[in-house]
Amino acid sequence: MHVRLGVALAIAMTSPARADDSAPTDPPPPPAEPKPPTAEARPPMAPPPAAAPAKFTVVPYGYLRMQYRFTQNDPTVEFVGRDDGFELQNARVGVAGTLLDDRAAYAIAIDGAVDERTQINVPDGKLRVGLKDAWVDVGIAGRTAVRGGYFLSWVDPEAQIADTARELVDKPIESRGIRATEGYQTQGLPPGRSIGVALRVDQHPGHPAEPGVGFELAVQNGADEYSSNNDNDLPAISAAVLARLPEHGFVVAAVRYDARTVGTLPSRRDENDLQATVGAHVLAGPVSLGAGFAFTRTTFPTTGGPVQNAFGGHAQVMVVVPGWEFGYRFGILDPSSLLVTDRVMEHTLGATVAMPELHMRLQLQLTHVAEQAERTLANDRIQLAAEVAL
Repeated sequence: MHVRLGVALAIAMTSPARADDSAPTDPPPPPAEPKPPTAEARPPMAPPPAAAPAKFTVVPYGYLRMQYRFTQNDPTVEFVGRDDGFELQNARVGVAGTLLDDRAAYAIAIDGAVDERTQINVPDGKLRVGLKDAWVDVGIAGRTAVRGGYFLSWVDPEAQIADTARELVDKPIESRGIRATEGYQTQGLPPGRSIGVALRVDQHPGHPAEPGVGFELAVQNGADEYSSNNDNDLPAISAAVLARLPEHGFVVAAVRYDARTVGTLPSRRDENDLQATVGAHVLAGPVSLGAGFAFTRTTFPTTGGPVQNAFGGHAQVMVVVPGWEFGYRFGILDPSSLLVTDRVMEHTLGATVAMPELHMRLQLQLTHVAEQAERTLANDRIQLAAEVAL
């Protein structure tokens, strides 16, 4: 007796199974008895049909970022610096892939390291799970696609830099704001994720981005990042132009208008934001240059209050050598022209060592914070982060 035993093991971490992969089949039947040749000429045998492309692919991905933070305890403000210790920056898991023979692409991801606080300027927070991506791109023609779902628009230049490629531990101050216990808690200027649709001219869905000029026109709810619906009857509208450069570089500029409604009944009020942003990231030999700027003009039609202007930006230079990056970033944030003492500046030194064979990076960041003289704090900080890409 002959026994045939077949064992197949396939591990797919970064690419979907090929379309011609198939399970073992039963042995073929014995050949039929040969027939005598005829005088009629037989047509040549047609080549076997090509394997049909996969119609649905799934690629799991994820990463874990953890840091240890040490912040000076300010002697007069009790909530500043009172949370030294370990912290999760990201615990992201998701799936991405293509649909309909690469005519569409999708991504769905959640993060288990969302920092939730019941009020501002408190040292105690809670971890919760939050949705981070849930969108589908449908190709229309060439590089043009329509995106629908829950996504981050190009208004924030930092949206072009993945967390696993960020050169310093934190995002720039104008993008992330000032978190509780780092100083007086302040929201960042660019918007977060929101539900909506966007017309994009960038790259074919499901394919890596290539150098070229792209465009995004987005219509989103514009409410808080974790809002389930809009905050009023009006959407937020944004337009952005993006030039992708070699070596993952980019230059992006965007404008956005958002008619917001804040507060609770019966004291809801309208606030209209007109925002402009610009950012760039360029690799020039062993030097990486980055910069960004955001400006927001807010009017208050309900209360008739004075116009408020806010701005923030950063500039950084990093030296890149095999396996290492180190450099300096300057950041500034002025969240309101109606307050004359709320401007904050940060001077940051950082270094990153990569261990690609382990899919890991280690990062060290030293930050000196300088508030305006009227409300100076002792809140310099040291951060050591470790990252693993799954």
